[in-house]
Amino acid sequence: MRIAVLPLLILTLILPLSAQDSLHRQQLTLNQKISPVVEATDTGRFSHIMEQWEQWVEEIVYDPKFQVDESLTIDCVWVNQHNYFSNWTSGKINPYDLDGAKFKDTVVVHINDSMADIDWTFPIADTRITSPFGFRRYRWHYGTDLKVYYGDPIVAAFDGIVRIVDYEKYGYGRYVVLRHLNGLETLYGHLSKASVQVGDQVKAGEIVGLGGSTGRSTGTHLHFEVRYQGNAIDPASIFDFTAHCLVEDTYSITPASFQYLADAQKIQYYKIRSGDTLSHISQRYRVSISRLCRLNGISRSTTLRIGRRLRIN
Repeated sequence: MRIAVLPLLILTLILPLSAQDSLHRQQLTLNQKISPVVEATDTGRFSHIMEQWEQWVEEIVYDPKFQVDESLTIDCVWVNQHNYFSNWTSGKINPYDLDGAKFKDTVVVHINDSMADIDWTFPIADTRITSPFGFRRYRWHYGTDLKVYYGDPIVAAFDGIVRIVDYEKYGYGRYVVLRHLNGLETLYGHLSKASVQVGDQVKAGEIVGLGGSTGRSTGTHLHFEVRYQGNAIDPASIFDFTAHCLVEDTYSITPASFQYLADAQKIQYYKIRSGDTLSHISQRYRVSISRLCRLNGISRSTTLRIGRRLRIN
């Protein structure tokens, strides 16, 4: 053991400072060698996103409160960057390959830590729940609906970077998805207006849009989701909307966080009624017509008989 350690010790003592600096720079360049998968065609815009993200990460890397070991800290941040940007896309809400029903780990997420400058806020000032997370009528509701009035400011729950700004006619309407450094993502749906662009860096409490009733909505409200690698988490397990505070300063993502998927992913059927069309059923359950056909062994021209059950998931 001494024979192995001695040459290493001598090398460390005689290694010139310039060489150490060179190695340090070489480690840092790892942050610049990531080749993310991007669907956006605006390469200039994405370069701007990367520059913002690297600047943001560097602030954390060199914050003394985060320093444990220099090489370890740099490597960890590089891994975080790679995990974030290897799945970066502005065209798909869930680009990840994680089945929450098979999740076996425990991941501790920091929600509030003043010493580490980790901040949070509610997405709206008034946190009246109009529809909670859970099964609703004929399908699972993956978020919490909060009462808003048209034009009310909707703000970022945590510091983050804008991943998606889009419009879904038969679903979320106008919506924004933020990616956060604590590992979570949040979604803000049915907005009347988005106030941010993809790649914008936002702080907790900054306006991301205005309240509305766009998309599949029967009245003005905010549809608010919290997700981990594409899998929804009940926002009420993190935010106490009644007491207007956090449940805890940290949240542990465990298999229990996704137990609901056993019910949400059960095979569901729809009984055809008079006037139904594949297009109508597709919009109602947010499943493509081609998938409906594939699940039920039919074609787009198949006559829909009243009373027949169609599998929808």
